[in-house]
This record gives sequence, C-alpha cells and structure tokens, in this order.
Amino acid sequence: MLEGITRQTVFDLAGELGVPAPPPTCRPTRLREADEAFLSSTAGGIMPVTQVDGKPLGNGAPGLLTTELRTRYWQKREAGWLGTPVRELVEMEAVAGTA
Repeated sequence: MLEGITRQTVFDLAGELGVPAPPPTCRPTRLREADEAFLSSTAGGIMPVTQVDGKPLGNGAPGLLTTELRTRYWQKREAGWLGTPVRELVEMEAVAGTA
C-alpha cells in the first residue's frame, strides 16, 4: 500500500465519524472474512469491494461504513476539500512568470 493523500483522507474521514481506523494488514483470510471492504485511489476516491475470489463479501453490496465514507469523501471534494482551484494555479503561474 502506498501512503498517499487519498489513503490519509480515509483515516481522516474515519476519525470524523469516530471510527478507529488502524492501518490494515491485508491478509487474504482476513479480507475473505470481512463484512465490508473498500479500496482508495486518487482517481476513484473510495471504492467498495463487493466480491473476493468471485464470492460475495458480506451481503455482496457496499457496506454502510463504506457508503458513508464514500459519500463524505465526494461531498467534501466537491466543496473544495484538499483541492486547489485551477484559477489559483493560473494566477500563481502568472505571478511567478513576472518575478
């Protein structure tokens, strides 16, 4: 697992919900026995895992915690959380170009 920004946001969001989120140990047996699981990536945010080895994980649908984390993640991203508007980047370039 890479220790990226999106991964850290998962820990931050879990903390906001009061959910302990120690870094997981990804052992195959533990994953197969989980009630729910998700992946995180820069491009996809938080993505539910509903099958492992072709078998349903939990009830085969995204879990409640995964759904809540995913919803909060995208709501906050749409509100500008951890983002830099393109306008600001262009303005910074313009200032740097005149210096």
